[in-house]
Amino acid sequence: STMASEIVVGVDFGTTYSGVSWAVNGGNKTVRVINDWPNPSSTNATSDKVPTIISYQNGEPQWGFCVDNVRKDSFRWIKLLLDPKNSIGRSSEAVLTSTKLLGTLTKTAEDVAADYLRMVWKYAKEDIQKVRGDDWESIYTLKCVLTVPAIWSPAAKEKTLKIARMAGLPQNIDLVTEPEAAALAVLKEKNDDDESLKVGDCFVVCDAGGGTVDLISYKIVGLDPLAVEECAVGDGGLCGSVYLDQAFERYIKTIVGEDEWNSIRDKPKKKMMREFESSIKRCYSGDDQEYSVDLQGVEDNPREGIDDDTITLKPYGIQCAKVFDESKGHRWEDRRKSPDGQFRAINQMEWMLEKGDKPPSRREISVKELCKVTYGIKCSILWKESSYRDRATGEKWRDATFDLHVALDSATLHFIVMYKGDPVAHTEAKYKEEF
Repeated sequence: STMASEIVVGVDFGTTYSGVSWAVNGGNKTVRVINDWPNPSSTNATSDKVPTIISYQNGEPQWGFCVDNVRKDSFRWIKLLLDPKNSIGRSSEAVLTSTKLLGTLTKTAEDVAADYLRMVWKYAKEDIQKVRGDDWESIYTLKCVLTVPAIWSPAAKEKTLKIARMAGLPQNIDLVTEPEAAALAVLKEKNDDDESLKVGDCFVVCDAGGGTVDLISYKIVGLDPLAVEECAVGDGGLCGSVYLDQAFERYIKTIVGEDEWNSIRDKPKKKMMREFESSIKRCYSGDDQEYSVDLQGVEDNPREGIDDDTITLKPYGIQCAKVFDESKGHRWEDRRKSPDGQFRAINQMEWMLEKGDKPPSRREISVKELCKVTYGIKCSILWKESSYRDRATGEKWRDATFDLHVALDSATLHFIVMYKGDPVAHTEAKYKEEF
């Protein structure tokens, strides 16, 4: 039959990892997932996904597991460069590095993404040949299904089609959003096991990937073949698991100390990150146990759980910095004397942390101005505060304490300035145009 002579190939072009599966569109439609990607560092290793990384060593592209993980001249997160509206992703370290590397080559972001997909597609065709024989191309036609994030703009989706054709993928290409692909795969498996699914059933899919996370609600509109449609507007963001890796690295850098961290070679740091990514992150089950990673070259620090090149990770919650405490602060830490006579640490902030967060405790290059909050309060209220006069300058002031509350409501932020437990009459926030 016509369908039996067609091979459908699914390509999951991910931010951090990519994958390919294929099946003959006929018979029992057994799906084959490619899991023997080229990996010179691990013989006979199997992995359903291959890193979305490409490097041009000596002018020749190396990709996936063949790229040395410690190389700094490799392109990562190249997929995010395809979305011109993705301002958040473009500020990430991996994307900034890839953008900088583009300046050293006569290639665009589309060229690099196409080169990577070309390598993946070439290997996928070799896998089909291995199973279906050398003459498979004369027997079967090809259809390709390519995944895209649900949050992507139409321009980014069009660029994805463009690079797919640049990479040599067949003209017959369908784009499908990543959560829809995930929903169909899971529901098909569930439908094969039981018959509880009904037309009209609704459900929410959370597709948590390496770079992007999508949330979409679907309704089942058909069972044979299985078909779904969106029943509510989806949403998502750049908050995939790779951001856990970055937060973990910042946390280790904080407890080790910036100077010592910079003195440790890249190879031990990369090895530590691989241990976290492949083991601790995937097996984490809560705060009731301690975890540890090895970092060769780090100095012992029992207070921070560092002993014999091993760092023991403990849960942390609230961190704050207000009045300067010499027993806790560093000698080089900036401080100033406030009007009440106390020394206070400057360029520090008070944070209420959820487990897993690690914002910087001081103002540094990663901390940027989001907005300026202004508010009005009657002078008659402030006149009730105690007044002070500086004997040296003659300046007079009143000491008043205000609390700034930040409330998150859906996709917007609300700022409320509190004075003695009550909100002030009027508060305005003026956002920076570029953040």
